[in-house]
Amino acid sequence: MGTQRFCWTSLREKNKQNKLPSIEVKLTLYDISLRHGEVSNHMTDSEPKMKTLYLNGVVVGEVVATGDRKKDMEIAAQFLKDKGLFKEITLVQAMFRQAVSFCSTSAYLYERDLSEAPRNGFSVAPFVVNSAFSIELYLKTLGQIYDTTLKGHELLRIFDSLPREAHQAIDAAISVCKQKRKFDNDINFRQYISQLNNAFVEWRYCYEVSRTDEVQIEPTIFVMEVLHEACRSTGKI
Repeated sequence: MGTQRFCWTSLREKNKQNKLPSIEVKLTLYDISLRHGEVSNHMTDSEPKMKTLYLNGVVVGEVVATGDRKKDMEIAAQFLKDKGLFKEITLVQAMFRQAVSFCSTSAYLYERDLSEAPRNGFSVAPFVVNSAFSIELYLKTLGQIYDTTLKGHELLRIFDSLPREAHQAIDAAISVCKQKRKFDNDINFRQYISQLNNAFVEWRYCYEVSRTDEVQIEPTIFVMEVLHEACRSTGKI
């Protein structure tokens, strides 16, 4: 597999770049915002102001705007419950969705600034940090799915601490994901994790060191893709 490598003192490309995986996840987002436009002439000062309520980007109704954001959120939640639209989010779902959010940011940075020359070097550190943190959260999500709470930022330690069922899910996901990519060598998933072990901590403050550890872009992408698929395959997301 050709590799594109990033480090603090150099930005190099090896062979052909691969694209980040396209990840589609249905997120439940409650977005309450003031309705745009001027107030109609027929409205009086005594009439309540209203807010438009969006669910997954779709308008589902209007609710009274009290001016108190906390109270407005309570009113919106009750509105959704009355309409049968409110869904409680489990801890596992919340963890997975946060992992997806950081992975999506990495994908955006890579596609916009790093996939083709000339590259924007200012996007390298944010790409690495967001990728490493998304991997950390995916691993912790897998642990939580199998009743194992994991702490810290060292990816290899977290990976090795996963229960057997989580490793089985990862192995199955590797088989699925590797068919989508062309590799010149055997896949050593644990080695890929090891190469990113301290990336989240190290790359956040890369200005404090003379040189960071090298990050290979394709294995990083592959790790995110595999862990995303492993989490989804459990049916707990």
